[in-house]
Amino acid sequence: MLGIRTAIIVKGMGELDDKPFQKVCKQRFPTKVAAVKAAELCSMWQEHIRNSEWFPFKVVEEEGKTKEIINKEDEKLIGVRQELGDEVCEAIITALKEMNEFNPSGRYIVPELWNFKEQRKATLKEVIAYILKNLRPDKRKRLGV
Repeated sequence: MLGIRTAIIVKGMGELDDKPFQKVCKQRFPTKVAAVKAAELCSMWQEHIRNSEWFPFKVVEEEGKTKEIINKEDEKLIGVRQELGDEVCEAIITALKEMNEFNPSGRYIVPELWNFKEQRKATLKEVIAYILKNLRPDKRKRLGV
């Protein structure tokens, strides 16, 4: 009931969006190898994101509270921006932020109910309302035997 084409999805927080990788590879490689190259690059960068030794964040203090923000001067991020472009770099940064927010210690992808239309975490109330709204009764009725 919660799939790719629905308003509420199960999203892997920290998982890379492969669309920017596909777009770049379609521009740079022949059609036959573009999909394979995109998958390879996306997989490689997903492993970089999962690597807890790579920490491209810096701690800043705002209004008396400390918070972690992306370090735009990180060597890997600068390299990927130069090599693959802004879209791929932004996809990596988004995945890093999600990973840091939802599972900074383990650095593995965490499934989360997600409101796709509003691009935010879905509440349980929203999910239940969505499921009840889209629950279709069986149109074929059984005849009593």
